[in-house]
Amino acid sequence: MTQMIDIKVKDQFSQVYEAQALVRNPSEEDSRALFHRIEHIIIAGEIILPSIELLFESQKSDSIYKLLEA
Repeated sequence: MTQMIDIKVKDQFSQVYEAQALVRNPSEEDSRALFHRIEHIIIAGEIILPSIELLFESQKSDSIYKLLEA
């Protein structure tokens, strides 16, 4: 089961953006941290997959995003 949630992310220049995230197993029974359950984020219409470092690197721009809050 997946769910879209609203999140805030910050890029490498400390600019904060509103975004959405597709989250696996949104139930509270899943003990993993939220960022471990994010399949991808959507910023300005671009779907961005997480990297190994749990950052989200845009393929359309030079931006790299980090999850701030959900």
